[in-house]
Amino acid sequence: MSSHAESSAAPTHPNIDESSKTQQLQKNACLVCRRRKLRCDGVSPSCGRCARLGHECIYNDARKKSGPRRGYVKGLESRLAQVEDLLKKYETSEGGKHESSNTLHVDIGDPSVFDDLDIQMPLDLDQSLMTSAEDNETFSRSFDPLITTPFSGINLSDLSSAPLDDASLWAMIELGVEEPLPPQDTIDELTEIYFTKVHPSIPIIHQSRYLASLSLPTHSRPPISLRYAILSHSASITPSYHHLHIHFHLLSRKYAQIAETSPNRQKYINIQHVQAWLLIAMYEFKMMMFPNAWMTTGRAVRICQMLGLHRLDGLGLDVKRTLRGVGERGEREERRRAFWWGFSMDRYAAVGTGWPLIVDERDIVTNMPCSEEAFEQGMDDAPGISLAEAMSPAHASSLSPFAGCVVVASLTGRVFQHLHRPTTTVSEEEENLEFWKRHRSIDNTLLNMSLYLPAHLRLPSGSSNPNTIFLNMSLQSAVICLHQAAIFKAEKQMAGTAELVVEESKARCFAAAMQVSHVMKWVAHVDLATLNVYTPFSLYVATRIFAEIAKRNPYDDEAQSSMRFLLSALVAIKDSNPLAESYLLQLDLEGFGLPALQENVTFSNLEQSVV
Repeated sequence: MSSHAESSAAPTHPNIDESSKTQQLQKNACLVCRRRKLRCDGVSPSCGRCARLGHECIYNDARKKSGPRRGYVKGLESRLAQVEDLLKKYETSEGGKHESSNTLHVDIGDPSVFDDLDIQMPLDLDQSLMTSAEDNETFSRSFDPLITTPFSGINLSDLSSAPLDDASLWAMIELGVEEPLPPQDTIDELTEIYFTKVHPSIPIIHQSRYLASLSLPTHSRPPISLRYAILSHSASITPSYHHLHIHFHLLSRKYAQIAETSPNRQKYINIQHVQAWLLIAMYEFKMMMFPNAWMTTGRAVRICQMLGLHRLDGLGLDVKRTLRGVGERGEREERRRAFWWGFSMDRYAAVGTGWPLIVDERDIVTNMPCSEEAFEQGMDDAPGISLAEAMSPAHASSLSPFAGCVVVASLTGRVFQHLHRPTTTVSEEEENLEFWKRHRSIDNTLLNMSLYLPAHLRLPSGSSNPNTIFLNMSLQSAVICLHQAAIFKAEKQMAGTAELVVEESKARCFAAAMQVSHVMKWVAHVDLATLNVYTPFSLYVATRIFAEIAKRNPYDDEAQSSMRFLLSALVAIKDSNPLAESYLLQLDLEGFGLPALQENVTFSNLEQSVV
């Protein structure tokens, strides 16, 4: 009996020791030891350390919950299930052909593969970009089969499954794209071409900040729509990549639209999304996709207004802030430039379509763009000036080339409103008075700008900057448009001094057209691919003036020679800027300069109509 009692009592000692150890492990540390991350003996009411150092020892009975957050495990399980289903789809594609343990065969043309997949993985995309010629072929064959294009030489029908390794697959998923990116060498080369040839005429992206952001984690890099937009512009002027520019454009537009359908508003309420749409619109203008270009321009301008880019420098405005506060130096200037470029596109889009302007100048409280050097270096330039101040001779010396182009775009828009905006006058006499009053006001502003243009904005000293070239051309084309309207109005009246007005306006148009011809001769040595996209418009209106003079007087050698030269310039520019071809077609339809076309130029779309 006693032995049984002893045997039954013996095993109780380990349980007692074990429970005491468990209690010791479960002791709560005091707040002082926990804050200093020191071991606490848990003695109550004061631990040994606090008693020794004379600290007030306090215990918190509420323990902090450990382990994963509520719902985290279920979310992780659902993501793993998505990945498993995705891998099963890839392994069973094409009836199990080409099975491999290291290679996945992905049908990139099937967008349903990536539906509702939300995976975040810390992958380095730079390590997953393809670099071989075989991968380059894979890239060109991996576009969405729904994409169609009128451009010849592009075969999108061969969309067989493209072999991808695991790293490339995860990179695509992380970036949210449905096709492999181009080889990294191609991306680097086209990006360098963009900032060398395209960026000087469209200076809306801070080059060093953009290039540095490409090395950041994926979520901090520029959106894929902006990166493809940059590639499309540079590929369009590079012969070796010319066959890819339409691919890049369609992908840029696709991902810009996808971003706007995302529930995460940060994907499209940011300056980089605005820049993407502006570049997409410029590309569409350049490639003569006019309906798309006009709609895209409207979208880009409206996003600028939604972000409040038209009131960046207003004081005391009680308005809702959409964008976060300015961080780095120069970030505010980048926002200014995005708005002013959208403003300029709005003006030229209205001139091309006859539709009303979107941006009202009376609502703008954003300063003019600073100099290119200050923008790139992130320096504080001279105190900013408004658009109204930029048009006065007193502030002409502080204009940068980009700011000068904005002023001329504004004046071009005023000429457009001067001709097309309906008036509230009831009599024809009052309407005529208002017309000539507006005419004199715009003409005086154009004359003052021509007279007080600073030396760094004049040619040939400023011929190295494409916006300086465009400024001098577009200033003269605005004069031509204004005085062509005056000629039409005066000939319609044919009373009083109307005949003198007609002769004076014709002389002003001829002088402006000659100035455009001189500018083109000064910059004949410049790479035509670097010129502003809207440059053909100035050449077109000047050519029309010479063509009209040549029709009235076939023996005017000066007009004939200048007309041939500008036609040749349009033909040369159209290789890098197809927008020039639309103006050549317009000249053909208007019946201007056909003998000169037959003698000097040969190009595809006009051969049948000229011969």
